[in-house]
Amino acid sequence: MQRRSRFSALLQWGSVSLGVIWGAARLVQVKDRESQGDEQLESQVHGFTPRWDIRSADGTPIFAGHAGEGPTVFLVHGITCNGSIWRYQVPYLSKQYRVVTLDLRGHGRSGIPENGDHSTERLAEDLEAVVEAYDPGEFVLAGHSMGGFTVFKWLERFAPGWRGRLKGVVILNSSALPLTEGMILGRAIDSLYPFPLSRLIEFLQVPRPAAQKAVAAFWKSDPGYLLMRYVAFGKNPPAREVDFQRQMTASTPLHCFARAARACLEYRVDHSILAKLDVPSLVITSTHDRLISAASSRRTSELMPGPRLVVFRDVGHDTPLECPGELQRELERFLSLCFDHRQA
Repeated sequence: MQRRSRFSALLQWGSVSLGVIWGAARLVQVKDRESQGDEQLESQVHGFTPRWDIRSADGTPIFAGHAGEGPTVFLVHGITCNGSIWRYQVPYLSKQYRVVTLDLRGHGRSGIPENGDHSTERLAEDLEAVVEAYDPGEFVLAGHSMGGFTVFKWLERFAPGWRGRLKGVVILNSSALPLTEGMILGRAIDSLYPFPLSRLIEFLQVPRPAAQKAVAAFWKSDPGYLLMRYVAFGKNPPAREVDFQRQMTASTPLHCFARAARACLEYRVDHSILAKLDVPSLVITSTHDRLISAASSRRTSELMPGPRLVVFRDVGHDTPLECPGELQRELERFLSLCFDHRQA
């Protein structure tokens, strides 16, 4: 009888806790939707030309597309995102530049590698394949989150071949340090990886339809909204942007997420390459980034010669969605510097 009463009490406690979480999540959503913000920026990309003919070094199909004309700006997204995260930056910047977005392997409309390799070395090859396909006379690379990891690995491996044509580098909410050094619960993750966390990742690296459906259903739920808001955004994010991010995340195959997560955990950069960077650089971070802290981004900027460091206040990890106007003004200022000879 005592066991039954304990089990019943535990069940009741769990039900009440779940109800509280669900109710809190709903209240947060209501608040966010009532204060969407006054800034309504253009998100419709005009004249976007897709490309389906690009293959990475290992043969994986990589989707890319561009809008606008002029010096080229490559925008590289982060984990569980795709090129559409730049939905405000592309229409704004394409008025002056040729803006190229790509979907990294396993994300968006790009293919899933047959060998299952999503390492940052392969991501750098994805980016190189796109740069080669567009063959720009002069260009700037901008990477957000895992896209920043991709840009750093590209600099390690491919930058010498583009000397004189690469004009600048932008790193948004990213780091040249190990991921867990700037991540919430980073020390705990360090203590659990590789063992036993690697076992869970290995399990999820294989396509599992039931798990995929469960995860997709979670992201559509009220607690899913609350978790996404906490992980990817700051104090007062527009609900439409939280919704947009959780849609992107839900659309990313779970096994591709697991493979990319392993790649991020094992990511390392040769810091001597950064010290030799001979083009202008811009490092952007935010005070409420819980995935890659402002301190981690600041330490990264110290590894580079004379970068401009910008810190957005009260903003989280998803700066392209949460503060697009501020971001675009910083990018416009930086790109004018990189391509200043064209302004003469």
